[in-house]
Amino acid sequence: MDEKKPKYATHRRLPSTSEQILEKSTKGATILMLGQFFTKIITFILNNLLVRFLSPRIFGITSFLEFIHSTVLFFSREAIRLSTLRIAQSDDDLDENEKSHNDIHITKVDSHPNVNVLQVAVNFAHVPLYIGIPLSLVLTTWQYRNINDYFVSLPFFTWSIFLIWCSIIVELLCEPFFVVNQLMLNYATRSRFETISVTIGCLVNFIVVYSFDQKWINIVVDSDEEISKEGIAILAFALGKFFYSICLLSCYFYDYLKKFAPRRSFNLSLTKIKGLNSSKDSHYFDSKILEHFKKVYFQLCFKHLLTEGDKLIINSLCTVEEQGIYSLLSNYGSLVTRLLFAPIEESLRLFLARLLTNQKTKNLKLSMDVLVNLTRFYLYLSLMIIVFGPTNSSFLLQFLIGSKWSTTSVLDTIRVYCFYLPFLSLNGIFEAFFQSVATGDQILRHSYFMMVFSGIFLLTSWVLIDSLKLSINGLIISNILNMILRITYCGIFIIKFYKKLHNNKASFLFNFQNLRMITFVALIMSAINWLFIGYVKNFKQLSMNIVLAVVLLLLILHQEKMAIRQFLGRNKVGESKNT
Repeated sequence: MDEKKPKYATHRRLPSTSEQILEKSTKGATILMLGQFFTKIITFILNNLLVRFLSPRIFGITSFLEFIHSTVLFFSREAIRLSTLRIAQSDDDLDENEKSHNDIHITKVDSHPNVNVLQVAVNFAHVPLYIGIPLSLVLTTWQYRNINDYFVSLPFFTWSIFLIWCSIIVELLCEPFFVVNQLMLNYATRSRFETISVTIGCLVNFIVVYSFDQKWINIVVDSDEEISKEGIAILAFALGKFFYSICLLSCYFYDYLKKFAPRRSFNLSLTKIKGLNSSKDSHYFDSKILEHFKKVYFQLCFKHLLTEGDKLIINSLCTVEEQGIYSLLSNYGSLVTRLLFAPIEESLRLFLARLLTNQKTKNLKLSMDVLVNLTRFYLYLSLMIIVFGPTNSSFLLQFLIGSKWSTTSVLDTIRVYCFYLPFLSLNGIFEAFFQSVATGDQILRHSYFMMVFSGIFLLTSWVLIDSLKLSINGLIISNILNMILRITYCGIFIIKFYKKLHNNKASFLFNFQNLRMITFVALIMSAINWLFIGYVKNFKQLSMNIVLAVVLLLLILHQEKMAIRQFLGRNKVGESKNT
């Protein structure tokens, strides 16, 4: 019996030319940054209020639940999100009229030129659910049985675990909508939905905790009020995650009903894609993308162990209070990373993946130009963080945390954490470029090195934390060493790629000559700062640091004025072409 074929829309347009992809990615990075900024401001304010009601121990257990949640989602969907970006569009089979209108819904997958791109992506978006359901059941059950008996005995803890599991499944149901919008570079849609959902989730979390603290909710669950408060706080966190996922799915489904369903752009159910020759060529999953998915998934297993390895280590070698301190550091210390670096890194990955589906020399050179400019920007910003972060961070943080944290080591530890941020950010864009350009075999080879890096990370963490008793500082130092190894590997790949692209007539490092003079000036400023001010203790010293930072920033802008003019000029040219 013939299968019902969807009546695919012919007017859903995907960006095709390098100029369109660059422009949309640049705007997308801005949209994601604004969305991240708004959501982080909301979470920042509400979490800052929660810090005053909760103890470090509660932050420790919620960070543990967050670890379960993020781990299952990562292993279930991340490889699919990266692999579907490699669904290559081919305009060879389109006539000139179609090319001029950018109707790129037709792709050349498995050499079949009439396969619908969106349906190919949606079919792959079912895979995260197939992985996520059994993985979430195994991980949550295993962690529940092995967690400290104290937390298991807390009121509502079992319900909290169940809500976390439900939120994971609901988020995975969003994947078909996510991959479609990702493929179309619809940054605004995603940013808007995530902003709404994060706001709802944070409000639910805060309202439940605050209502119990103010006795608006009269639930007596234990004779010890502190135990009751801890149980309610964990339940509030789980409810926040659950409402976030429900809201996100609702927004995406409404968008689907409004924009895609009337045009029957794709089927949400798993749909067999027929080949050109015969029904024997029909398939649910494109073989090339599936093969790439397997290699990427293998690599991401080790990448996640390194990325989230600090949580595994801290859960094993540190106390619950230390886990809470590290959770607070991750929230406050990496604020710049999540507000600025993460949106840029994600936009770069999407830009490169869409651009390099056609690896023409022009596209390769454009991708390298973008990487050079981003690397230059990251290095300068990292320099600012290293020079002014350790001296100012503890003074600023003390105004954001309550008295419950004043006796902890968090104010000292955040100074060390500032040195970790530059390595974290630079590794992000280097690995984004590597994953977008590297072949399947190169990605597989990288996975083996990641395996070695994982072993080195675990060894150094054990030595620094358990043997040398450096606690959280030891974990941060181990993370820095880990990032240096990963940056070195991807850096060597980029240098070789750059030389090959320019026929061995240019060097990637030649683009950063101005950095030497800026670094020299920054070192002088840092020495003066340490000699006459040291750690900032009042607003007068803070204002002096701000003046020094502005001077350094102006010097950077002066040194890079030509690059800035070139970038602004390219944007104007791109806009004029589109108009």
